[in-house]
Amino acid sequence: MRVRQPKCGELSASRLAQRRPARAGVLLLSIALFIPAAQAGSNNGLQEVVGVGIHDSGHAMVTLSAADNTERCATPGHEKLVVFDKSHPHFRLFYATAVTALASGKKAYAWVNGCIDIWGDGKLKVPMAITFGLER
Repeated sequence: MRVRQPKCGELSASRLAQRRPARAGVLLLSIALFIPAAQAGSNNGLQEVVGVGIHDSGHAMVTLSAADNTERCATPGHEKLVVFDKSHPHFRLFYATAVTALASGKKAYAWVNGCIDIWGDGKLKVPMAITFGLER
């Protein structure tokens, strides 16, 4: 019985079987790296929104009445700021929620994870919100 040779670009059954464990390993590594990142961050608690604006970098900057998160990466004197990353898929919703909180006087909560270096030179780092909402 003659065994067909794979064409250029095709993998034989034995080569394909050898590659599958590598793919499974990459998948497991990806999951392992994703889980700790999903659990990172800290809650900022319920705070009054005392200021909302768009920075010239394009990020939204929100000033809260207090900083209750544990991120400890903010530039001293800027701990009460929270930034909405302009590339976040919910940027517009976060910004609208912050403006609503400011206008209505309702308290807002933020879950922050790490800091954004606003200028890219290390001079101004602000905690980055990954969740933002209102409460009565």
